[in-house]
Amino acid sequence: MPESFSKRDILFAKLKAILDDQSHLFACGGQIPILAKRTKCSLPPHQTGSEQVEEQNQPRSSDSTKTSDPVAIRWDVRETRHTQLDSLYYPCDKLTLPLCQGREADLARLVQDSQPATFGRSGKDVYDESYRKAIKMEPTAFCTTFDPYSLGIIDTVAQMLLPSTIDSVTNRGVQAELYKLNVYSSPSGKFKSHVDTPRSRLQFGSLVICLPVQHQGGQLKVRHKGEEMTFDWSTDSNTSDCTSIHWAAFYSDCEHEVLEVTSGHRVTLTYNLYTVRGVGRLTGMSPILNPAHLPLFQQIQAFLAQDPFSSKGGTLGFWCSHVYAYNHKSETPLPDNLKGVDAVLWEIFQALGLYPKIAPVMKMDDSIREEFSEWYNDPNPPTYPWAIRRQQRLPSEMPSEWIVGHDFGVCVDDTYQAESLEDYHNIYQRWGGYSREHIHWLTTPKQAELQLVYTAYGNEARAEAMYSHCAILVNISPKGSN
Repeated sequence: MPESFSKRDILFAKLKAILDDQSHLFACGGQIPILAKRTKCSLPPHQTGSEQVEEQNQPRSSDSTKTSDPVAIRWDVRETRHTQLDSLYYPCDKLTLPLCQGREADLARLVQDSQPATFGRSGKDVYDESYRKAIKMEPTAFCTTFDPYSLGIIDTVAQMLLPSTIDSVTNRGVQAELYKLNVYSSPSGKFKSHVDTPRSRLQFGSLVICLPVQHQGGQLKVRHKGEEMTFDWSTDSNTSDCTSIHWAAFYSDCEHEVLEVTSGHRVTLTYNLYTVRGVGRLTGMSPILNPAHLPLFQQIQAFLAQDPFSSKGGTLGFWCSHVYAYNHKSETPLPDNLKGVDAVLWEIFQALGLYPKIAPVMKMDDSIREEFSEWYNDPNPPTYPWAIRRQQRLPSEMPSEWIVGHDFGVCVDDTYQAESLEDYHNIYQRWGGYSREHIHWLTTPKQAELQLVYTAYGNEARAEAMYSHCAILVNISPKGSN
């Protein structure tokens, strides 16, 4: 076997093994720009007697340009500061992020009112700065205007991660429960590698929201079955402008750590994620998801960089890993309702500018395929009138065994009648089209669906059916072409 083909076979085998294992489905993340507003920064209530923060009522942006308002946090002041405040005012404080110029003291007060963060070890809460150096605030002590639901984060997590969990068949939605506010400060704020303890049988993961505060370091590393994903939310040290909220979600059994913060404060909100009933239609439409933050992205990118088709181009085929009632278009619109690895693949290839296609795909029946082979392998030119007519009606070359449907939906048409090879060719062409390229299948097909009902003629007429599978197809153009 030529060396180039051997290399290609190895590349396809590696990618197929990755997709079969699905060890890459353990995390996702993205960012949300902060809506630009003219905000009049004010002194806190205990200094002025009233809040003077001016918030303009601007309409929410569309899903294609999802943005967040600045995030406000209000918290109970610790008893040590009660005596320093005017007793006429309720002992609470406020912080708005991103920080307005000159309001660094607001963040300093939040840090002052937080408590040392412990961690679980052998069923006990332990404080050990050599293992975890951070401070925390319990959800009973603060509230925030940040809402992961309205920003689309929870729906995105449900679509990306939930289908791979045990309860995904009956529970298709996600409930996010605010767990803590954490601050990792320089120097040496960190949390060494650990695995979270689920709070309930229905908890499947955690969500971390990194608020817009300038800092360096503090990267979140998430590991699962030998795979690792790094979320780096450091801000540019050359600017004081923090313009986005960053987020990451991952499974409860993932090992993860927070690397040392070298400057500033890394301020996060953490949520416990639970399975509940619900649905989502977000594939290809979630502006807050960054496909580059999907662990499979780097592997697909590396696979394509090695030129698997030797500059000639070709088609990658992925049978959908999840079962969809795809021929019921109103019930299961695709690709909107893709989930798990199917949604991940769609998002990745869209992000790479490769325009994936999703369609029902039928494989030519073996007996019909054999007839095609006998016809095209016959070395003698046709001489009989029927053979000449057949030659005129069939493709000039042996067609692909894969027929890709024009659209979803079961076809029941009494004009679909088959007796000869030309009739089957006509049915295939009316319903769809032969694949122009050889399809390199990287996954195995799951449940088939009824696709086409026709009348077959032999000794007598009888109703016959053809079945299809749902697939994602990605055409890779020859090197150098547009």
